[in-house]
Amino acid sequence: MKSKVGKYFYYFKRFAKSDNKKKVAKELAKEIKRKGIITGTKSLLHKKAFGNITDFDDESNLTLDLSIRNYNKKQNIVLPDNTDPGVSIIIPMYNQVEYTYNCICSIYHNCRYNGYEIIVADDNSTESIDLLLENFQNLVLIKNESNLGFLKNCNNAASKAKGKYLVFLNNDTQVQKGWLEELLSCFDRFDNVGLVGSKLLYENGRLQEAGGIIWQDGSGWNYGNDDNPKRPEYNYVKEVDYISGASIMIINNLWKKIGGFDEHFAPAYYEDTDLCFQVRKEDYKVMYQPFSAVVHFEGVTHGTDVNKGVKKYQVVNQKKFLHKWQQVLQQKSPNGENVFSERDRTTGEKHILIVDHYLPQVDRDAGSRCISNFIDSMLELGYHVKFLGENQNVPKKYMRALQEKGVEVLYGHAFDFDDESWKSYLEKNSANFDAILLSRASVCLPVLKFIRSIAYSGKVIYFGHDLGYRRLEREAADKKNTALAKQAKNIKAVEDFMYANADNSLVISVDELDYLKQYITKPLSYIPGYFFEVAARTPGYEEREGLLFVGGFNHPPNKDAMKWFLDDIYPQLSVHNIGLTIVGSLVPDFIFKYKEQFKNINIQSEIPVDELERLYAKSRIAVVPLLSGAGVKGKVIEAMAKGIPVVGTDTAFEGMPKDDSFAYKGANSVQEMIAEILRIYSHKDAWEKLSAFGKTYVRDNFNKENMKAVFKNIIERA
Repeated sequence: MKSKVGKYFYYFKRFAKSDNKKKVAKELAKEIKRKGIITGTKSLLHKKAFGNITDFDDESNLTLDLSIRNYNKKQNIVLPDNTDPGVSIIIPMYNQVEYTYNCICSIYHNCRYNGYEIIVADDNSTESIDLLLENFQNLVLIKNESNLGFLKNCNNAASKAKGKYLVFLNNDTQVQKGWLEELLSCFDRFDNVGLVGSKLLYENGRLQEAGGIIWQDGSGWNYGNDDNPKRPEYNYVKEVDYISGASIMIINNLWKKIGGFDEHFAPAYYEDTDLCFQVRKEDYKVMYQPFSAVVHFEGVTHGTDVNKGVKKYQVVNQKKFLHKWQQVLQQKSPNGENVFSERDRTTGEKHILIVDHYLPQVDRDAGSRCISNFIDSMLELGYHVKFLGENQNVPKKYMRALQEKGVEVLYGHAFDFDDESWKSYLEKNSANFDAILLSRASVCLPVLKFIRSIAYSGKVIYFGHDLGYRRLEREAADKKNTALAKQAKNIKAVEDFMYANADNSLVISVDELDYLKQYITKPLSYIPGYFFEVAARTPGYEEREGLLFVGGFNHPPNKDAMKWFLDDIYPQLSVHNIGLTIVGSLVPDFIFKYKEQFKNINIQSEIPVDELERLYAKSRIAVVPLLSGAGVKGKVIEAMAKGIPVVGTDTAFEGMPKDDSFAYKGANSVQEMIAEILRIYSHKDAWEKLSAFGKTYVRDNFNKENMKAVFKNIIERA
């Protein structure tokens, strides 16, 4: 694993060979102007050296990782043999045996989940189906004695399905990797889901449909048809009016309760749209899952001419559908209006835009954890969140984490901060947002100025995270450093502008709230910066050993804290054979040198969340020896929530709500820190009292309901 300096050097080598020097120099100039020469240079290096560029909206590169094949006809595939399948995949067919064969092969090769049965419903084909019989074991084949038509064929096959969930899959499709698992995941992640559908793609990689919109007149849009499927608006989980029946999953019991496809729409068309409306009538959601991708060879079954054959029923059945659902459709918009909210059924609901420096990376820094908690609170309130990051060069897993929750992440050239492309989006769409949450003055100053210039009428909420300039002021005074003092003064001026021009500002530190109230006249709201689930039982004293430090080392105070701890404090603890685990992103090289000196030091960088949970569960004390900092320290709150006593300085505990019952007092000298660690480490009673206090304190002060109440009060009040 490269060190931080090593990654910077690697980036410089790439930069020297690139043709993009002018653009990078322009970015650097902006960063320096905004943050000062040292911080600005570091910020740009971090963006470039540690990011993964996302170029999803590049029209010149529409290539998707599609698996479209004419499979080998002599495979002898053994399909799962399930007497009690979780999913029944129903493939209706009439002739087109080659398409059906390839469809089944794609299922077999692209599913990790094997708890399915495949039912082919042959509607009295005139072609031989020997290809299917010869190549697939355990295939369930239903052969109709007469041609029932698409709709009745599906209903008949579904009556013989044994799965908890039914999937209707056109035979002229090929499913992509993870297709089935992603459909199933929606039922687990969201409440009251009744039906889920896939992203449908043409074989050339263009989008066929990202869910559908039904308008007031009963007409429909295959949303995004023939567009680039990589665009942001097609890549988040959402509710929709309907999903085309080429690939849908529905709860079997719900299907039975509804009575299947309404035969009023026989032989075909609008039966899938009607089914989605019936699902909602039963108080279930209809959802679009973009990570379940299916290639649909549209027109193979019924052609594309609406004036002849079965396809003509598309026009006939629209009138039937309009008549049946006329009262419900009155609540919909006229054709082509309010697309922003009609595409995910959010008309009349709250829309929030969050702007921050980058997508939340919850396993890497406390600021990301805070923003992620804000997003989760808003989603639980029923708000619809869109996220815009200044720096989009982050691992795509963080983007997907938001998209899977239902957050539309705005990415690509249309949202570039370097050339201010994002202004066009806000000019067009700002009226759709009830509130815009601006996170960090260094990023959002130009955004605030712009939305004020276009007379945005919604709520502007500013969140500065902490008053970092106060730390710089103290450092400048201690070092008598005029450059630092000037930098602190500039940062303060920008932050004060944000507080003065926002409608409401959020403050997570009660100490900083009191400070700001002395001169800020605009509304300020205290909000807990984090919430944590506190387990009823956590591992006890005897089940734990060693010390734990958690912190991202891109944050300078964490480096200073560990240098002090390792130089002056830990040497006197190591003689007691007390181990120390250091966990954090971008661990600096100097820390690894201490491992050579102390055998009981364990260093883990950028570990997964479940491994961090394991470390919290086995460590006896969390140490937070911060010498400087601002705001509330997420690592302190998290440790307390896990039932681990914390030993830290005054800085570690600053900003937290306190009364006379608050059990902690800072240990600010070497000897105080050592004495407090040994006292708690060696005395079970002291350890248990602090463990119990921490869990109760977090449960009372850092919970989701408190956070939600603040947002509800700001966003919904007149």
